[in-house]
Amino acid sequence: MDGTLLDSERLSHKAWDAAAREIGERVTREIFLKMVGHRSADCMRIMQHEIGRPLPNEQIIASAREYYAALVRAGVPLMPGAREMFDFARERGWKIGVATSTRRESAQEKLEHAGLWSRVDAATCGDEVSIGKPDPEIYRATAEKLGVPAENCLAVEDSPTGFRSAFSAGCVSVLVPDLVTPTPEALRDAAGVFPSLLALREKLREELSPA
Repeated sequence: MDGTLLDSERLSHKAWDAAAREIGERVTREIFLKMVGHRSADCMRIMQHEIGRPLPNEQIIASAREYYAALVRAGVPLMPGAREMFDFARERGWKIGVATSTRRESAQEKLEHAGLWSRVDAATCGDEVSIGKPDPEIYRATAEKLGVPAENCLAVEDSPTGFRSAFSAGCVSVLVPDLVTPTPEALRDAAGVFPSLLALREKLREELSPA
């Protein structure tokens, strides 16, 4: 969702950094790029490792959520091609699932504001799995909810963390990178790498058109 459907990762960085500044620390771009795609608890683990000292986890997470909620209320732009990709999937009769590290309350709110939530057939969120991305649990759970074998699902991810989750679940996995540069392993395993969802849609349309 974040960084794939919604241009929200930059807002997330602002929120985490604002929360860290309350205790005299900073979440630099370098640190944040390591956090992209992870659940809040895993983000804190990464922050502590990078900053190098124990941090008040609950305080930082609560503050980051408050800052983020305020930013979201101001509006989260769609990534280019998000709506068109949903339209394309519906035209072909495909089900649409969302596998996001974001908590359900926040994920639903953001997708509702974007006008996409009502078009989602199933969603699995970060607070609904025992292990977050890059573990495959979240994609396997979403495929099961959709009633579709994971190997018949096309997974679209923007980060190496999310990609590894989808690929390990057995999905046909493609990358539409946002802030994080794909790793050599992700580039090796990806079924394709595209500059935007629009480019992915056009590739699918071309390959699925009758000969």
